[in-house]
Amino acid sequence: MSEGRTTAQTRDAARAWQLMAHFVIDHRGPWRKAMMARTGLPFNHFRLLRRIGSGAVTIGDLAAAATIDAPAATVGVNELEKRGLAERTVDPTNRRRKLVSLTDSGHAVLADAMTTDDPAPSAFDALDDDEIAELVRLIAKLDTTAHG
Repeated sequence: MSEGRTTAQTRDAARAWQLMAHFVIDHRGPWRKAMMARTGLPFNHFRLLRRIGSGAVTIGDLAAAATIDAPAATVGVNELEKRGLAERTVDPTNRRRKLVSLTDSGHAVLADAMTTDDPAPSAFDALDDDEIAELVRLIAKLDTTAHG
């Protein structure tokens, strides 16, 4: 339980998270299909591309961030390498490890892919302008907290 949070607050936070996650999962299909068509990548490989886009990572760290196992991350990175979108280099701080980073082509594909249209689902029509502004404020606060 988070420090200073009651059991009810923790339960409510978990419920809010579940509702938010399910809403996104249930309404993100059209964007995923458009993203796959635009990049020619399976969505799981696109997810890896996005995570690598934040900076060089080890396969283990990439797998953990993408919530997949290391062999699946390796398969995805192999495919990204074949397409010229990612490369492995020796980690200068530990020569036994490899770091995966995006190539210039990988950065270009990622930047282009992130411009894919992603309109809000029609369910947002149930919210007025003030509610949408409050939702944006709350999600931005969560994002800032998560990313420091």
